[in-house]
Amino acid sequence: MKRRDFLKASSVMVTLPTVMGAPLMADRKRDAVRKMLIVGFDGMDPGIMMGLMKLGKLPNFSRFAAQGAFGRMISTAPPESPTAWASFATGLDPAGHGVFGFLHRNPENYMPFSTSAPVNGDGRTIDVGAWRLPLTAGEHHLYRQGRPFWDYLANDGVESTVVKMPSNYPAEEMRRGRALSGMGTPDIYGGHGTFTLYTTREDDLLLDLGDKGHIYPAQFDAEHSFFGQIEGPVNTLKIEPEATFVDFTAYWDRRHKTARIDVCGQEILLQQGRLSPWVSLQFNLLSPLASVTAITRFQLLEAGEEFRLYIYPPSIDPADPAQTISSPESYSRELSRKLGTFHTLGLPADFNGIKTEILSLADYITQSDAIMAESRSLFSYELDRFQKVKSGLLFFYFSSADQGSHIYWALRDPLHPAYRPQEALEFGDQIVQMYERFDTVVGELMAKLPASIPIMLLSDHGFAPLRRQINLNTVLYQHGLLQFFGEPDYGMTLLTQADWDNSEAYALGLNGIYINQQGREGNGIVPAARRLELLHKIRDSLLAFKDPQTGGHPFANVFISEEIYKGANLALGPDLIVGCHAPYGLDYGAATGGITEQAIVDNLSRWSGDHIIDPHQVPAMLMTNFKRSEKTPVIWDMAPTILKLFGQPTPEAMRGKSVV
Repeated sequence: MKRRDFLKASSVMVTLPTVMGAPLMADRKRDAVRKMLIVGFDGMDPGIMMGLMKLGKLPNFSRFAAQGAFGRMISTAPPESPTAWASFATGLDPAGHGVFGFLHRNPENYMPFSTSAPVNGDGRTIDVGAWRLPLTAGEHHLYRQGRPFWDYLANDGVESTVVKMPSNYPAEEMRRGRALSGMGTPDIYGGHGTFTLYTTREDDLLLDLGDKGHIYPAQFDAEHSFFGQIEGPVNTLKIEPEATFVDFTAYWDRRHKTARIDVCGQEILLQQGRLSPWVSLQFNLLSPLASVTAITRFQLLEAGEEFRLYIYPPSIDPADPAQTISSPESYSRELSRKLGTFHTLGLPADFNGIKTEILSLADYITQSDAIMAESRSLFSYELDRFQKVKSGLLFFYFSSADQGSHIYWALRDPLHPAYRPQEALEFGDQIVQMYERFDTVVGELMAKLPASIPIMLLSDHGFAPLRRQINLNTVLYQHGLLQFFGEPDYGMTLLTQADWDNSEAYALGLNGIYINQQGREGNGIVPAARRLELLHKIRDSLLAFKDPQTGGHPFANVFISEEIYKGANLALGPDLIVGCHAPYGLDYGAATGGITEQAIVDNLSRWSGDHIIDPHQVPAMLMTNFKRSEKTPVIWDMAPTILKLFGQPTPEAMRGKSVV
């Protein structure tokens, strides 16, 4: 599918009635605004919204839409959060800003790597005995490229506050304003959420969680106490780096189903099922000269017949950040001082805990509700500040609709293989409940701001059921495009067993396929002159592929990257971007090179909803209190639209076009 066809098909497939109201912004000198509010609701689905609005369950969203416009918006291919939000911020497509998803690959060694991780330039060091001491600080900068809209606004003296923007870690230096990093911000280990469990249950101890979590036995003495440790960051001040730890003692009162945790001079009292406040931890690196402060929470999952203590992934402390999570650096400290400790982990709801069934659904909901409450507190604080200033832009991001929809989808879908009737009866439709809470957020902002201030509410993509999972590497293997030395070991990745000298294509990342090209891949065999022919062959094979169980066609679109995107960073992305028909989705194991025995299986996981499919089937949502053109917008149109409202022309570098 060519670029013009991608956009044309998108505008046809995502058309939704648009509500129009206030006059179109026109002459940029005469009508330029000085204030604007933008609220990002990651994963909020316009179809779900429309249905709830018709039922009268979202009165504030409905009232807001009546002032301006509400409709669907074309997301990126792939419709992954870091990709789409990077396009929103820069006005560029993925070939412009260079973010094609959560994962890219190193073509020389086929190794996947996270695009959320900063690009590092190490500083100078000196070795003293067993220690490696820094002489100069290393440089850390964003993987995302391209200039964001708030930097253009700074030229006109407009101060921007950008809270939790994805694809903005480490927090990009603000020339005018402040920023707090969001999705992509790691835990203290440098990962995306590694929890710890102390347990008396033997079946817990048999689990192999890989890097998702640490499980240890809770071995109580006669006084009903045990000694434990919380692992911290690797001490890189040592020439031979080693892990750091914080000690704690737990006391169990089985009769009252409670526990006390003594850690770092603090006493934490816990009731079964409850979540503790944030707890500060200090990991010594070179005492007393160097240490790392982190924050965590304890959750007493069981304290009756068995004891199970969950420890939230230790995260960067906003009051004393070990990494650059805000610009200026004092901003996170200010928020912590004013509001108390709050979550900093980029994916704050613990997916690993619920996907491994360490957390029950009730436990996960407790966490998720706490995260939403903190986000709302942050939003209220910044909204109050924004209300008082004469000029400026506020962008605020909420993660809960996305993270909740991934986990809660099966509660609303009786056809889903992971549907559990008793849970659906007990917990109801948690997605609807989330949307209703966000409706109160919209009510709050409408009450505080006059209608004359332009407000934009948007998401990066929608959502769909994930009932059947497809492993792209298995499909390529079955088509003879990916080869192994004998029968593949389905417990291992491509990196340890692929026969690259006889493989023409492979899958890495959530929905990318790469040609094993000569002169590009480390062991490439496909001549560059044959690449395009092979891409068309693979695309045709995938579109013709049938589910052996249902006879259906799982793949809706297979995009050849250069046919839909043009830019300096095109080579960073996959050669093909695969989009499924709902309710099919992609096996996340293939993202890091995994392969399965069957190409398609039922999805029995807690991860029951998804959006990594054909972008036309999970469009984004756009709602404004001002009129816009009736043409279906693309998410990269938002940056030039924002600039137009502030009286600035669209920069030549941007692909997007203003919709006002």
